[in-house]
Parts: sequence; C-alpha cells; structure tokens
Amino acid sequence: MGNSITGKGITTLIAVCATAAFAPAAPAAAGAVPATAIVLDRAGGFAGTQDLFVVDRSTVGGRRPLRMAGSPEFRRLGGSYQPKNPCCDRYSYRVTVTYRGGRHRTVSTVQGATAPRVLWDVIAAVERVGAGPLSPAPAAGVWARTLS
Repeated sequence: MGNSITGKGITTLIAVCATAAFAPAAPAAAGAVPATAIVLDRAGGFAGTQDLFVVDRSTVGGRRPLRMAGSPEFRRLGGSYQPKNPCCDRYSYRVTVTYRGGRHRTVSTVQGATAPRVLWDVIAAVERVGAGPLSPAPAAGVWARTLS
C-alpha cells in the first residue's frame, strides 16, 4: 500500500512539473516594456507658446527617458494629473509614448500639479535631450524648429 501512494505522489509531481514547463511565461507587464519614441507637447506659459520635443532610439541621450517611459511605474500612471487651481500662465504637458509593437500611452499634466515623480523625470529628460523644441508653422500646419 505504501508503494501505491508513493507512486501516485511521483506521478502527481511529474504532472505538475510538466504543466509548469509548458505554461506561458509571466506577462510582460510585470517588467519594463521597451519604449521606442516619446513625443512631448508643451503649451502655454506666459508667452502662450506651443513646443514639441521628440525622443526616439536615434536621439543622443535618449536611452534614459525611453527606459523611464518603459518602466512599470510610468505605465501605471493615470491618464491625467491636473492642479486644484488651473490658474495662470502654466505650461501644460502631453506625453505620448510609443512602445515596441505599436502601442501608445498618453499622460497629461500641468506645471505645478501633483503627479508621480517618474512623470516629471520623463518630462525633464525629454525637454533636455529631445529634438526640439518644434512648433507648428502658422500657415502650413507642419512642424518647424522654433528659433530662439
């Protein structure tokens, strides 16, 4: 009788191991998902400007903001972080991230709003290394480099 129980235990153990070996891997959402591009649309401020900054894999210094935008912390952000008082000459930011496979994620905020640190870190890094600022050309509706 003891051999029969041991045999069933080994059979069960083998079945569990075989099932685990063929089960799909943990979802990619548990770790970083590679970001391939970030577009930062910054509008407002005292002068009422609109600027566009772009970071992709070819951008010098772009690895850090792409890595942050691909992090689980960034991907868990809400869609919008707005201040309690929307008053007065603040920049608004819209960050659109493209991930490998073509998925997109957009997060909006306004200067001075309470938002997770990773969002402000991505914004600062894209402003620092991104190609831009770019602004819409008034008549043509195409993006042109802003001259300072």
